[in-house]
Amino acid sequence: MALYVGYLAAFLGMVCWIPQARQVWVTKDTKSLSLTANLLFLATVSLWLVYGLMITDWPIILANIVAVIAMIAIVAAKLKFK
Repeated sequence: MALYVGYLAAFLGMVCWIPQARQVWVTKDTKSLSLTANLLFLATVSLWLVYGLMITDWPIILANIVAVIAMIAIVAAKLKFK
């Protein structure tokens, strides 16, 4: 049962930032996004990814690979479309 909870959390963690990343690249509107908050979250999910790799926990690894990619896209958009 715990494995299913882990994979569900991983799935939700993966998909939750994709709409935001898509939205900022489509609209090029980033004025309401905090660069500091998004950089901190990028650092957070990057560290979770490293942790997942260290303990070989696939739900954590998969979720945070996608989260890191989405956060990089959001931060890149914020820097590009100031």
